[in-house]
Amino acid sequence: MGVPEDLLDLYFSELGKVRLLTAEDEVRLAKTIEAGREAQEQLDAGAEADREELERVARKGHEAFDHFVAANLRLVVSVAAQFSKRSTLDLGELIQEGNLGLLRAVEKFDWRRGFKFSTYATWWIRQAIQRGVAGSERTIRLPVALHDALVKVRAAAARLESENGHEPTIEELAKATRLTPAKVVRALEGDHAMTSLDRPVGFDSDASDLGEFVAIASDSPADEVVERHFVDGVFEMARESLDERSWYVLTRRYGLDGRQVLTLDALGRELGLSRESVRKIENTALARLQAELGVAA
Repeated sequence: MGVPEDLLDLYFSELGKVRLLTAEDEVRLAKTIEAGREAQEQLDAGAEADREELERVARKGHEAFDHFVAANLRLVVSVAAQFSKRSTLDLGELIQEGNLGLLRAVEKFDWRRGFKFSTYATWWIRQAIQRGVAGSERTIRLPVALHDALVKVRAAAARLESENGHEPTIEELAKATRLTPAKVVRALEGDHAMTSLDRPVGFDSDASDLGEFVAIASDSPADEVVERHFVDGVFEMARESLDERSWYVLTRRYGLDGRQVLTLDALGRELGLSRESVRKIENTALARLQAELGVAA
């Protein structure tokens, strides 16, 4: 059941009443939240000394958290709107799912890393919305990244088949979705028909059910998995922002492909460039990524 339009109108009207945060505001609020969390932990542990001051700090932390969330609700609407045309959920439901991601992003935000909050939070919001969409569309949930790839592949397949009059090839789908052929294949494999976990395995009357052989995992992904999605997303954004040579230089200089890190001299010899030329390419690429990702220099 969707969110009533009058409630959505009220929600949107409230968004503009909270001023957007500056980078300095984000750091200040994050520090206040952190201090409040530490004070609350001391209170929960039964601290008696300076209890009144701890309660004040904890209360300020809760207020800072609420302020941080309220100032970023527009970000949730922006991300939710991107899903609204290709989802069975209406905009209000997408916003509700995205707000869960925003809450988690505020909880996990580490101001020491230098990232803009919006860069970091967008990934949490997307994860929450994608998880909600996946849950509404399938009885058995696909991993969020795989579901997102499947949505892209389905849309591209329908468009290409309509335009060309035949079922598209893996290579055509890869080109249309900007995914690798391997990722297209994995997405299509994830779109298989479902089978009951109660289906017997074997032919004996006392055969075990399929469900007995399936491992059960937590419905909520571990924090490390979502952090990995965030890092992978940053890598993907970086790859799209740089030319081939600049990306290759960063990849080999920092071992992003898992191979041994190369020195400036070694990389220069491989590319037929001087040490200083390689250094210049590296510095220029890093500066561009700092500007793209909003990382403090």
